[in-house]
Amino acid sequence: MSIDHGNRFSAAGSALGYLAQVEYALLIALQRMDTDESLRLSLETVDDITFEAVGQPQELWQTKHHVGRRGSLGDASPDLWKTLHNWIETSDERSACFLYTTAIAQVDTAAGLLGPVRSSDDVVAAREKLDVVARAAGNAASAEFYDRYLALNETQRTDLLGRVVVLGAVGAGEQITEQLVATVRKATVQQRRRPLVERLRGWWHGRTMEHLTKVARGEKDWIDIREIEDQLHLIAQSLRDDNLPLDYDNEPEPTSDEVAGDDRVFVEQLQLILLHHERIRQAVYDHNRAFLQRSRWQREQLLAMGEIDAYDRRLMEEWKRAFLPLEEADVDDAISDDDKRKFARTTYARIQERALPEIRAEVRSGYIPLGSLHILADRLQIGWHPDWLDLLKHRLAEVQGAAETQEVA
Repeated sequence: MSIDHGNRFSAAGSALGYLAQVEYALLIALQRMDTDESLRLSLETVDDITFEAVGQPQELWQTKHHVGRRGSLGDASPDLWKTLHNWIETSDERSACFLYTTAIAQVDTAAGLLGPVRSSDDVVAAREKLDVVARAAGNAASAEFYDRYLALNETQRTDLLGRVVVLGAVGAGEQITEQLVATVRKATVQQRRRPLVERLRGWWHGRTMEHLTKVARGEKDWIDIREIEDQLHLIAQSLRDDNLPLDYDNEPEPTSDEVAGDDRVFVEQLQLILLHHERIRQAVYDHNRAFLQRSRWQREQLLAMGEIDAYDRRLMEEWKRAFLPLEEADVDDAISDDDKRKFARTTYARIQERALPEIRAEVRSGYIPLGSLHILADRLQIGWHPDWLDLLKHRLAEVQGAAETQEVA
């Protein structure tokens, strides 16, 4: 892998290059999925990216990511010569070798002649151009590469270049996302492709971290293309009309200290009924995950217009079924505060035990309906204490202000 540095004191270019290498591996795997399902890949083993089948490396991929300028792929290009040197040392006659680079291969260069569509005459012409550069030895920094190349006889040099394919002008940085989106056209409809890619990318980064950790320990490890395909289909299933993806199952739970300092309206609602602090902590956890998930669904336009409002109305109906009293109160009976809190806690427990509706038929979260109830409680649309509106009058202006801000946004 090669990286340009716009600022020689910054490591950003290197970091971007390594991230690009990881994403290139996913992109190439997705592009190959329809025709090469038996392949598996590794990172930073024989090469930047290595594809193998039947226990043998089949393809070696070198990735070159440049920032700020396109990079050079002329006949004396250090990128080209370093890559050829690596392949002389690591490849054999069974391995195809791919140079995957953001640089542009001009037609009249050796790299241009070694593109994916070429003839045997093109390969010979490329070898002749590289022979001239190596014999001239104009770049002292590449002297070792030239010597090793010329140590091969003419037939060996031709055979090496016959296995080399130069893929230039590949996407850089933010362009990789668009290329990934293009590879999943068959998996889902247009408006859901980017959400699919973002979730697949999130899984892939975690999977490659696990893979690279094993490689760094000296363990043998591969990522099967079928594993990527299975994950792609799993995410696509969650993006069907009767389902939605769940992204926050493993969100960190709030600490007791965080909950103790939480002054949101729905938390005060629970404190009014003297709910146990661990129950409140779970409520905060449900609220936070539901809020994040609902926001993401809306941001990614995965919900139909008015769908979230209709869902909230269904939840409010469930709240009413649990909350409304079962019998008329005797006007002469005064209900104590303790009894009101006890009734509220009983009601709260009852609604926690109900099979509350999920937003769509195939969603299986648990925390979305419960967390959504706390979102409604935070807006003072529902409450737990029988006198919640009277007891929280001092929060009305705050709630109304928040609602107006959301409408403007």
